[in-house]
Parts: sequence; structure tokens; C-alpha cells
Amino acid sequence: MRAYRVLIVGALAAAVCVRLGFWQVTRLHQRQALRATVETRLRQPPVEVTGFAAFRATTLGTTDSAAYRPAVARGVFDFSRQVVVVARAVDQVPGVYLATPLRLADGQAILVERGWVPSPDAYTVRLDTLREADTAWVTGILLRVTASREFAVPDTTWPMHVPSDDPTKLARRYPYPLLPWVLRRTEGAGASAPGLRPIPVPVIDNGPHLSYAIQWFAFATIAAVGSVLLFIRERGNGKRET
Repeated sequence: MRAYRVLIVGALAAAVCVRLGFWQVTRLHQRQALRATVETRLRQPPVEVTGFAAFRATTLGTTDSAAYRPAVARGVFDFSRQVVVVARAVDQVPGVYLATPLRLADGQAILVERGWVPSPDAYTVRLDTLREADTAWVTGILLRVTASREFAVPDTTWPMHVPSDDPTKLARRYPYPLLPWVLRRTEGAGASAPGLRPIPVPVIDNGPHLSYAIQWFAFATIAAVGSVLLFIRERGNGKRET
């Protein structure tokens, strides 16, 4: 009876590992589909950012379908209400992102990630050296920024130092409506203030799902083969005892 218990446990363990392996394969397919979608959007011509309703209805269909679309926006920077996104790192260099609302002609605004600045403590930055012309024509990539965790927006003076420039978390702090995207500037050198470095566009790859799937299938094989070998050994021991 003990030999059969070993076989049953091994079969159950193998089944669980196989299930997890196929789950990772599904995740890989989802990642590949996302990557294909992003690559297609990045090849599309830029869209002009206008008011939310008109922009969504005439150009993009839904809010999420705008992510990773090249875009341009014309407006006036509100430097009095900038956001410093802390604890960032680019190429393993600690720094901060600088997000500035760009007020559009209809009175709404979109947060523009103008660039990043190296900062040893990933918090402190001198904003007075990072001004540029108020009126701007910004070229970039639209992103749906979502905070990885809840955070309290401090009721203090500007600029705000926050862990994310998620517009849905910051909107209540502005006296005008914020669009639900951020525009990450992608223009070349000279387009932004001296001292600001371009923030890299997020890279969508296939992730580690294939290697994880292979590992789970290997575990399943080990569990199945190991349980069979133990079953044979236990059966042999039982026969010798009798």
C-alpha cells in the first residue's frame, strides 16, 4: 500500500507541475500578443492630443488603446505644479523623473514626462535649472501609468514628490482636468531643458515565462519518473519482506 501512495503522490505532484507549466505558456502567449500590439502601435503615425472626449472618440476608441501610441501635444507648461517622481533608476543610475502638466487649448492638461535627472538620493533635484519655454510642442509616446501600490498624495506645497505620476492618483490636486495618460517625451537632444535626459521607452519583451514553463515541465518529469522508481523500489522491498 505504501508503494501505491508514493505513486499517487508523485502523479499528483507531476499534474500540478504540468498545470503550472501550461499556465506559464499561456502567460507567454499573452506577453507575445502584447508585444505585437505595442510594436504595431509604435509604427503608427503620431496622433495629436486634444481634449479627452474628442481624442478618445475620434482617434483611439478607448483609453487603454492609446498606450504606446506616438503622439504630439501643443500647450503651455504649468511649471508651478510639477511632479517629481522619486526612486527612479536609468541604466542603474539613481534619479528622478520630472513630470510637468501641459495645459491644452480646451483647458484640460496632460502630464508630460519631460525627462529624468540623476540624483544620488533619488529624491533631491534643483528645478530652477530645468525650466524651458512655457509654450511647447511636445513629441512623445502615450503611456498608461498605473501606480504599483496605493500612496497618499501629500497636501503640501508644490512640487510634489511622489512614487508614481499616475494621473488617476494626482488628478484631485489639480485645478483643471488631467487626461488619463502621460506623454513621455521622445524628442532628441535640445528639445527639453539642459540637464534633462530622455527617459527610455519601456521595452516589452517575452519575459521569463518560457524558462519558467520549461522548469515546471522538468519538475513534472522528475516527479513522475522519481515516483515510478520509488514505486518499483518499494514493491521490491515488499516482496523481499514477504
